[in-house]
Amino acid sequence: MAIRRTLAPGLLLAAPRLGDPNFERTVVLLARHDDSGALGWVINGRALGPVRELLTGSQLVPDGVTLPEGGPYARIARVGGPVHPATGWVLYRRAAGALAGEIDVGSELAVTGDVDALAALLHKQDRDFRLMLGYAGWGPQQLDGEVSQGVWLPADVDADLVFDGDPDALWEGAYRQTIGTSPGAFVRTRGSA
Repeated sequence: MAIRRTLAPGLLLAAPRLGDPNFERTVVLLARHDDSGALGWVINGRALGPVRELLTGSQLVPDGVTLPEGGPYARIARVGGPVHPATGWVLYRRAAGALAGEIDVGSELAVTGDVDALAALLHKQDRDFRLMLGYAGWGPQQLDGEVSQGVWLPADVDADLVFDGDPDALWEGAYRQTIGTSPGAFVRTRGSA
């Protein structure tokens, strides 16, 4: 398979037997891929807890703002990658007005790590979003090498799969959508030739 010049925006599906606990059975939403490296977020990373509890516990909720019990505040925040695990990133469907620091990740989705954007979300409470802590990053040509070694299967961004899919079933669902079969079809079992 030929590697596209740029893999971003796109998805990276971890190989069935990757062997790296940071990325085992993960789907990465890739925003940047160029000569200086690559940037993305694990969108089905380890669960951290409800967004409302994390935001309230971290004292990021401004005085006078009460967060709703449901909607995006009831969703589970996830580990977005092993790099800078204390940084917060918001994944959302793009709307009429861009948020501060918006990074395009396809025709319908965007990500931001800007504190002002988070404050705007908390005040207006008018957008659906997902919260991730940390990100995934690769140095120059590192991701290209990993893709050529079969560590990652590149795929197109599907906003519904990424945003509305069950994070616990996302990896297998993304494989089925991309190649038409389960990732288990590529794993040799004992006794096979």
